[in-house]
Amino acid sequence: MKITPTQYAETLYELTAEKSKHEIDGVIANFLKILVKSRKMKLAPEVIEKFSEIYNKKNGIAEAEVISREALSNELRNKVSSYVSNKYQAKEVVISNKVDESIKGGIIVKVEDEVMDGSVAKQLTELKNALIK
Repeated sequence: MKITPTQYAETLYELTAEKSKHEIDGVIANFLKILVKSRKMKLAPEVIEKFSEIYNKKNGIAEAEVISREALSNELRNKVSSYVSNKYQAKEVVISNKVDESIKGGIIVKVEDEVMDGSVAKQLTELKNALIK
């Protein structure tokens, strides 16, 4: 029977839930031994990614990637955090800001599989399309 990275991640989450740091360290060490023994270490990056998704979902954490021309100000970071928190009913929002100087202005926000494009280029494209119609 083939075990998927998601199944490994779900099992790891269940084994570590409600445990102390010391207990978690032991669980992870044993888990890694199992991956090595079964020659599945190549799955580790995907298992970690899936584990993070499961952990965030169970704990009400939303991760938002914000792409902007310049680093986000504290005010804009707080506005994005509030928006994402409300939209996804998240208890906590973790924002990673990527600076991309090719963006003329505005921001692009990525949460889970959703992309909210508020860039100037996107707005100009929408305006152009509306004028053509």
